[in-house]
Amino acid sequence: MQLDTWLVRWSTNYALLRRAVDAAGRALAKRPYESFLEPGEQLSFSELVNGVEVHFAVELFRVDTDGTLWVFVGTEADLPTPLRIRPWVVFRKLRDGTAFMLR
Repeated sequence: MQLDTWLVRWSTNYALLRRAVDAAGRALAKRPYESFLEPGEQLSFSELVNGVEVHFAVELFRVDTDGTLWVFVGTEADLPTPLRIRPWVVFRKLRDGTAFMLR
């Protein structure tokens, strides 16, 4: 059993953050390719999820030679989780607008 699956099963706080980061990652992956490359564009944001303010740290951490963008989305909130582990997602965004989610 993967650690993430175990944490979702046994920690309601982790499960809430997992659902939130999955939804945020899917929403970000739908953005146009060019929006990730705009200078000065702030990708990180905060959102109220079930009454809890969750901060989503968004980072474009790699650009491949073919133009593929690699985007990291992490979470931070005032919720205790086992070992303070926080869920995250990574997705690849291709020039044609296609995105592939990874965990």
